[in-house]
Amino acid sequence: MTRAGPRSGRSAGCREITELVTDYLEGALSAERRRRFEAHLAGCAECSLHLEQMRATIRALGCLGAYGIPDRVLRRLCGAFLGSGTPPVAEGGQ
Repeated sequence: MTRAGPRSGRSAGCREITELVTDYLEGALSAERRRRFEAHLAGCAECSLHLEQMRATIRALGCLGAYGIPDRVLRRLCGAFLGSGTPPVAEGGQ
């Protein structure tokens, strides 16, 4: 794979990896897309590191579950991800 230089940002292949990492981890990629994904990883240390960071995040946070998150925090998180415009509030209501 051709890599982008440090000033030109990430290559198109790297951007695709970033977009597909969740589908890859969930086993939702087609066989051909998975093959291309893994071929890119084999030649790209940066994307391999990104994948390992995602796996570590899932391991670290996977034990929380939705029931461990207070309702008001869950609503704010959902609002932030969905763009509701609800500003985050510090713990303690400040």
